[in-house]
Amino acid sequence: MLNTGLLLIAVLMPGLPDPGTPIFKPHDRIAIVGNTFAERMQLDGQFESLLQASHPDHELSIRNFGWSGDEVALQPRPLNFLGMDEWLDQHDTDVIIACFGMNESYSGDEGLPKFRKDLDAWIEARLSKNYNNENPPRIILVSPIAHEDLGDPLPDGHEHNFVLQSYSDAMRQAAVAHEQGFIDLFTPTLETMKRDEVALTINGIHPNRQGYRVITCAMADQLGLVQKSGAEMDVDEVDIGNRQHEALRQAVLAKNRLFFQRWRPVNTEYVYGRRHEPYGSKNFPDEMKQLDRLVEEADRTIWTMPPGHIGCEVIEEEY
Repeated sequence: MLNTGLLLIAVLMPGLPDPGTPIFKPHDRIAIVGNTFAERMQLDGQFESLLQASHPDHELSIRNFGWSGDEVALQPRPLNFLGMDEWLDQHDTDVIIACFGMNESYSGDEGLPKFRKDLDAWIEARLSKNYNNENPPRIILVSPIAHEDLGDPLPDGHEHNFVLQSYSDAMRQAAVAHEQGFIDLFTPTLETMKRDEVALTINGIHPNRQGYRVITCAMADQLGLVQKSGAEMDVDEVDIGNRQHEALRQAVLAKNRLFFQRWRPVNTEYVYGRRHEPYGSKNFPDEMKQLDRLVEEADRTIWTMPPGHIGCEVIEEEY
């Protein structure tokens, strides 16, 4: 049976004329950008580990550049911190997975025209670059999730969801207009929130581990990343597969911690800012080279690990 999520991406992305054409290529260098949702993906690791497990021979290099509070047109950074284009260029980025829309949605329906304009400008600016020195990046826009109603004292998400639907639709339309990819997380998370009693978020809008499990499975489905179903495996296979995949996820988390120290060091005043001269210029270049080496070694460790199996069942434990 044809995976309709893969068909959607294939139709939207140039260079994928056949719905069966793989989205990710061997040795792709992938960048995750966006808001708090994107930033917290590096602390969860489920999507990244599934992406690696689905492409065990691709040697994918994945970096998370998410930053809490980021919007399409607003990305504050410390003094002299490198901009997003510089980091995407340093990574030789082939694919950008862009998670926006939640923060912008708090501007309501009145902010929708500006969001559309800003998103178009952001996409056009990224497509004007050749970060890998060969081709413009392939972009996959990821919509915001639905707002979960967790009761007092947290805000009721009912009205906000009407706005979020509009912002999600705007992202889909932008992806179509620019012939790029799109993942709808609003619809599957809203359906799950209505159907299941297990909470998906810590505060209505930021996913917990179960939320990221649902999101990971939705993203995998829409990207056509099909895994062997647990129903097709015996109990021992499932147990071994789960343990193998958890080991892979832990390796991903270890790599993410190293990279976070590299691109967002604790004291940016010394690394980039007003105390860079003379302290940072003397002390940090060699340290950064060491961190680069350690991150690359962590990548190689991930590539050698068995993919294991990740199921979409409810998980009870938290971080």
